[in-house]
Amino acid sequence: MTRSARRWGLFSPRIVRALFTGATLALLSLNTTGCGIPYVARNISPLHVTGWSMAWPILPSQQQRLEEDLKREKRDRVPVLDPIPGDYAPGMCLDPPSEEEVWNKVSKFKNGCPPFYETQRNNVRIVTEKIGEKVDPVKIFPLAGPCNLVHCHYKSTIWYDESYWSDYPIPFNHIDHRVEVVYIDKDHLRRAGGPAAATILP
Repeated sequence: MTRSARRWGLFSPRIVRALFTGATLALLSLNTTGCGIPYVARNISPLHVTGWSMAWPILPSQQQRLEEDLKREKRDRVPVLDPIPGDYAPGMCLDPPSEEEVWNKVSKFKNGCPPFYETQRNNVRIVTEKIGEKVDPVKIFPLAGPCNLVHCHYKSTIWYDESYWSDYPIPFNHIDHRVEVVYIDKDHLRRAGGPAAATILP
């Protein structure tokens, strides 16, 4: 084996590179500090925690939580509907809760720890019926104007099969037929109709 006898002098390539890198970092830190850092294409990335325009990896659980937050934000908006003219107008409650909304109200359960213990819910059937409807008198709501607050009450019955099984150490399988009842209230604003148009006789 041979060993190089070259000595590291003051102007060797390694020292020159180190000095150049240090000077560049010092220059950048002195000229661009605080909120004045010129980020490139800052708004391109959907997640810019530190401001840098790069995609940050997130866990699947965080992605699911973000999607649920977006859905809840859209769902919690109170719709303002137009008035229904006529004496024989249809009922006020025409938007029953969806199956997803009903299923979210059912009590949660732990999936278990396979292969020792596991739980699942299958064969879900949902029946929703309206049990009440109430219309409040006309009030003036901010950003909406004169409206009626409509209260809609629904009753949902859920049938499902809850399965329990284990593969180790003692294999077993058990199915429970369960029934749950969920009550859901959905409110919305209905604009108040103005007075009937006056007819002017010639």
